[in-house]
Amino acid sequence: MLENIKAIFFDADNTIVDHKECERQALEYLFKSIGVSYKQEYQEIFRPLDRDLWDGVALNKCSIPKELIPEYRFKVLFDKIHIEYNDYKKANQLFQDGLEQSVALIEKADEVIEYLYNKNYKLYVVTNGLIRLQKPRIINSTIADYFSDIIVSEEVGVAKPNPKIFDVLLQRSNLKPNEAIVVGDSLEKDIQGAKNANIKSVWYNPKQKDNNTAIVPDYEIKNLLELKNMFM
Repeated sequence: MLENIKAIFFDADNTIVDHKECERQALEYLFKSIGVSYKQEYQEIFRPLDRDLWDGVALNKCSIPKELIPEYRFKVLFDKIHIEYNDYKKANQLFQDGLEQSVALIEKADEVIEYLYNKNYKLYVVTNGLIRLQKPRIINSTIADYFSDIIVSEEVGVAKPNPKIFDVLLQRSNLKPNEAIVVGDSLEKDIQGAKNANIKSVWYNPKQKDNNTAIVPDYEIKNLLELKNMFM
């Protein structure tokens, strides 16, 4: 049960951080910086092409080398929206600058995090990605002071679902696996990663997607507010 739980490990993007809104802010910053009026349709084009490219890498089905994707995605985007700007390296840098500055939380995340903190749970963020892009979006938010630590895959050298990222945090926080629980939106990364590290898990599933995998979370919620009932 949950009586032994002393700490909660939160995923960042799409769990407590609104990645879509952060991405919109970053794209808006990019286009403003290159002197082009931003349109919402640009994100509607960018999101699927960006996701498909990275998913292709993960599935070994991408014809573009992983290291070229950050620039290539903007070549494709600009071609699609007929923008004559060919400094794709600069475009990617501006996008990352905008992402680093962006701050947007999932609805009710601030309320839930404050509640859990006041219930004396130790709170941590465990996220895949780059330190310069991930940490500022927590540090600059209204919930920053409630977290004891933020660990990013770049600093560990492996990403979820590799259990090492959780093992490192357990060591840092002087916790045993049965004293922590992972909350995340990804079955493949968060929930499987938690299982690999022998930690209980909560699948945050706001869109109530069907689970057609063999990965079974210990708990499932569709709204972050449900955590308040779990940890009363």
